[in-house]
Amino acid sequence: MNRRELLKSSLLLAAASQCPSFVARASAGFVPKRILVLGGTQFVGPAVVDALLAAGHTVTLLNRGVTSPELFPHVEKLRGFRSADPNDQNLSELSHRHFDVIVDVWPNDPDVVASAATLLKDRGAHYLFVSSVGAYDHREFAKAGVTEDAPMEPYDSSWRAYNRNKAESERRLHHIIGERLTVVRPGPIAGHRDGGGDLLIWLLRAQDGRPHIAPGNGSDPVEFVDVKDVAAFLATAINRSIYGTYNLAGRSISFREFLAKCSDATGSNADFVWVPQQFLHKQGLESNAVLHTFVGNFPYWEPDPGYQGLYRISSEKAFRSGWATRPFHETAFDCLNDFYSGGFNEELSPLSALREKEVLEQWMRRTS
Repeated sequence: MNRRELLKSSLLLAAASQCPSFVARASAGFVPKRILVLGGTQFVGPAVVDALLAAGHTVTLLNRGVTSPELFPHVEKLRGFRSADPNDQNLSELSHRHFDVIVDVWPNDPDVVASAATLLKDRGAHYLFVSSVGAYDHREFAKAGVTEDAPMEPYDSSWRAYNRNKAESERRLHHIIGERLTVVRPGPIAGHRDGGGDLLIWLLRAQDGRPHIAPGNGSDPVEFVDVKDVAAFLATAINRSIYGTYNLAGRSISFREFLAKCSDATGSNADFVWVPQQFLHKQGLESNAVLHTFVGNFPYWEPDPGYQGLYRISSEKAFRSGWATRPFHETAFDCLNDFYSGGFNEELSPLSALREKEVLEQWMRRTS
């Protein structure tokens, strides 16, 4: 075995140890593919590129070269600009190119999604798009176990633009690409390069050991997915030519279980004090007082039964297809490692330590 073969074998073994899909791929007569990734340099994109390279594929990136241009120095990079107006965009570097697979992880604007798909529909046999569970009709979130055949958010609704746009992007891709399309709908995503910091906020609260507010009574649901697991499913779908639509939301747990996992992952004996929603409301801790959401102060907490289904999405179809999710502590490690290596340079939560201490003291006086 020469040095190149030894290196490739080592990479495959390392990948296999983290993702069972690579084991299946290695034993099934793997054929490397030429893959175009649209975007590929921010959060989900790099995880997808990592997974594809580790699997042995040849990857080409198309992006503006603005976000993290230093990533993937040994990968072919094409420069271009996507636009809702075909006359305004610049995809000239793709004009004479063909690929086996095209992966779109970039926009949620349906005009932008459709414009690129129209150009590329005959330039690749397999087209994959990263959508979101937010694409479901928001009225579905009053239910638990939403599956892939649930209604989508209408494009003419008054709901959030992101949700409407993801749903409409899917509809247009189905019209343009047809049966050669794979759509994945992740839930909230955490892990390496997560600039949002929702999971990190709870990990740091657990780690510092001081008393912290645990919102509600611990029974509300939490559900999120590691970015590497999203990428692993995309790699598996490419390796095995899996088409169709798949929820990638992980498995739902209670908020009490979630905070216990945060404490376990950080090796702490954190003192989380359960404080009811009504008391937090009276303290004005909603991040949006009109919508009565607590997301900024208490990430992942959704006390409204009308929307808790967002954290109870069913991913059973993906699990039955061989998808696997990594342990919580691995996701926690990636988040904390990013933080301590300088990946975050701003205040993560609008809830200051002083304000949280004041609220806790008021609650403790009330209950003493």
